[in-house]
Amino acid sequence: MQVNDEIDFLELLKNPIRLFGFTYMYFLIVAGCIGTYYIWNMNDVSKNGIAPVIIKDSTQFVSDISMQRGALIPPVNVVEVGRTSKALVDKGANLFKANCISCHGDNGMGDGPSSATLTVKPRNFHSAEGWKNGRKVSNLYRTLQEGIVQNGMQSFNYLPAEDRFALIHYVRTFANDFPLDSLSELMDLEKNYNLSKGSQLPPRIPVRLAMMKIEQESQGDSVYVYGINKSITASNQEDLGGVLAHRLCVNNTKIAASLNLFNDKGVDEFIRIVSTDPVTLGFKAEVTRLSREEWSALYMYFSKISKKS
Repeated sequence: MQVNDEIDFLELLKNPIRLFGFTYMYFLIVAGCIGTYYIWNMNDVSKNGIAPVIIKDSTQFVSDISMQRGALIPPVNVVEVGRTSKALVDKGANLFKANCISCHGDNGMGDGPSSATLTVKPRNFHSAEGWKNGRKVSNLYRTLQEGIVQNGMQSFNYLPAEDRFALIHYVRTFANDFPLDSLSELMDLEKNYNLSKGSQLPPRIPVRLAMMKIEQESQGDSVYVYGINKSITASNQEDLGGVLAHRLCVNNTKIAASLNLFNDKGVDEFIRIVSTDPVTLGFKAEVTRLSREEWSALYMYFSKISKKS
């Protein structure tokens, strides 16, 4: 058998189907190179072009109302305090030092010592840009009255109305381009907040503190309910009232909580209350079939254990 050492290209042109053998090898080499490149760079290919959004657990967000003392807000003449005066500016300067410099800084630049810890940078009073409620006296009063919660600005509604106007007039000294209010705008302020009548600011405490106080106050009730529950469970089987309680009481906790409905009101009232809805009060329905003597024994038993507890 004779093997040609050289390729007869003329023969290939006459019979091109023989080229497919070489084409297969070419595609095999190309596919191998692409596969090698893909595997080599797999870590880079699998990386996200955009960082994934991490959803925070909303149960970890703790937001509570602030502590607030009750106060009587004295009335003011909005037309008088709505216009600047030296007395109001001087008063406002002292109020600003006491209430505002920790966030807004000594010169109202928004660079107070607490500003670094705040998500939203405090207002720079020298800048005319980005005021959420506006820069007029009526706008600033609304901010002090209601606060801007989303920006971390607390309400100063515990301050007397005149003090808030004094603060506003002092803040407006940081720039010379604050707009003026028209008389109608000041009167709208009066209409919205009844400044000429004054107001009573109710006290309030944080919800968490209120729940803590309720829990502390209810501890005495818990001890009482526990005592009643324990007495019914261990009722004396020689006492008719104890025997009936042990047999007819389904939910001792409910019965203990409802004892004040019929305690010291007489056996007739006891019969009427329990017979009206025995299941809700923690009894079996068959309690309504007791004789007068049994009702009296059951009533005397509950009166006795409630006094012990």
